Amino acid sequence: MHALISVFTLRPTFTFSGLRVVWFIYLSNVIVQSYVAVFGIFQALAQRGTSWEAWSPNFIPLILGIIAQLAVVRLLLEVAGIIVSNSRPLGSR
Repeated sequence: MHALISVFTLRPTFTFSGLRVVWFIYLSNVIVQSYVAVFGIFQALAQRGTSWEAWSPNFIPLILGIIAQLAVVRLLLEVAGIIVSNSRPLGSR
């Protein structure tokens, strides 16, 4: 019964290695989404005949948004790691 409860409450995810895997999956997702967004912007600019240097000041909000998302998720994962390290095992309650 404990195994079934652990699966449905996602307890295997909330271990240190599980949190590390979640972080790397999220980081990979952000990298791929950023690449797709920038590639799409470059394609749209090329179709209009605009150089990317004219649009480059708009990269600052894009980069700041990406950094802010990464920082918030990393902070939440650090808090989750602290909670995991201070929690008792499932059978000792």
